[in-house]
Amino acid sequence: MVLTGGTHRLQIPTKGATLAFTEQNKRRLHARLCEVIGTEEADILMEQLPPITWTEFATKRDLDELRIATKHDIEFSAIATRTELEQVITKTRTDLEQLIFQTRTDLEKSIMEVKHSVETTKLELTAMIERGFRNQSWKMFTAIMSSQLVTVGLLGLMINSLR
Repeated sequence: MVLTGGTHRLQIPTKGATLAFTEQNKRRLHARLCEVIGTEEADILMEQLPPITWTEFATKRDLDELRIATKHDIEFSAIATRTELEQVITKTRTDLEQLIFQTRTDLEKSIMEVKHSVETTKLELTAMIERGFRNQSWKMFTAIMSSQLVTVGLLGLMINSLR
């Protein structure tokens, strides 16, 4: 604000210029306003001023630029997130397929081992049963032969005693 010879004129800075509005400038403005419009009115007017400097205010252009930059950042983050998510899904799918393949391979191997074990046990049991039958057959044959020999011997004794 430029005050000249009793006339009050507000000078608006040109575009791009900054308005230096320091505490010292605020005090000077308040003193001059008190002279021109009175203390109470000057106090009311000064209370309406922001507690920060003009350089700290954001313009509509600043907000538009921030909105555009934020929108670009969000779009970039969305693309990056989507890409990362697709990579995680692909890696998870690959890991899962490998795990399924390995599990299937391990299961088939275990089934083959069980089948082999069952076949081996079956062969061993068959061999044990056959040995048992063979031993039992020899015992029966020996018992029958022994009883036949005892019978022939007794018959021979009886025949000899009758003669």
